[in-house]
Amino acid sequence: MHKLVESRLLAGFIYGDSRTEEYVYLPGSELGSSSPVLVYEQNGSREDIPMEKALEIIEKRSLRQTTHPLFGRNTLQ
Repeated sequence: MHKLVESRLLAGFIYGDSRTEEYVYLPGSELGSSSPVLVYEQNGSREDIPMEKALEIIEKRSLRQTTHPLFGRNTLQ
């Protein structure tokens, strides 16, 4: 499952939960990076995180593909 989620994150899809205002996504500036840094948003704060931590958060918090209030469904469009 991690490989599927990882590939979707790298394609710009956003994982999160609008009810708890949590989101994990790859900023467009990280596209093509050898060690991409993702963003974890929670309650209005942002934190840069590595892919491993992003996958851990998504699994632990049961985050699903969602729509971000600012970026929509994909950060790369």
